[in-house]
Amino acid sequence: MPAITIRPLAPDDAPAYRALRLAGIAELPAAFCTTYAAESGLPLAQIAQRLRASSHQIIFGAFHEEQLIAMAGLRREAIAVVHDKASLWGVYVAPQARGHGAGRQLVQAAIDHACAIPELGRVRLAVAQDNHAALSLYLGCGFTLADSPAADGMLQMQLLLPRPARASASASASASASASASAESNVFMKINTLQIPAK
Repeated sequence: MPAITIRPLAPDDAPAYRALRLAGIAELPAAFCTTYAAESGLPLAQIAQRLRASSHQIIFGAFHEEQLIAMAGLRREAIAVVHDKASLWGVYVAPQARGHGAGRQLVQAAIDHACAIPELGRVRLAVAQDNHAALSLYLGCGFTLADSPAADGMLQMQLLLPRPARASASASASASASASASAESNVFMKINTLQIPAK
């Protein structure tokens, strides 16, 4: 597949975004916090408004030539007590585009955007514990399992963003490749205790 272009989506992308999101809901309904009926019933103008980037939300798209093939959203709550957290949501890659790095590029674009917001300290997400491809993607991008237990088959993951207050901890964490490998091994061991079936 030729080069993939990553950019924030805009209101003009609403038709393509809706089509891809509906395809995702139809394929993986458990991965979305809505239903096909509810999403398909939304007016296009409302979807276009969702794609208007703001200080609290941005949605990135991956394009192959002119076709939208993947998407990922980053949302911050306006509530002051959680202003330091953002959620990665609505991540979906079309079947024909998988295996070409679109998902990783999208997640990295969201992380880069989050890192540019000084008050953000972490990015969180929820992923189905049997979605091995998504788990591998998020682990590869630096996410780790959060302490909260799995509920309804969903795992909570988080990524601590690099900040000056954690500079020494980040430096020591990246200084040793063996320590990093050990940490990743521990994450997989923790996942294995959840009795995820092998594929």
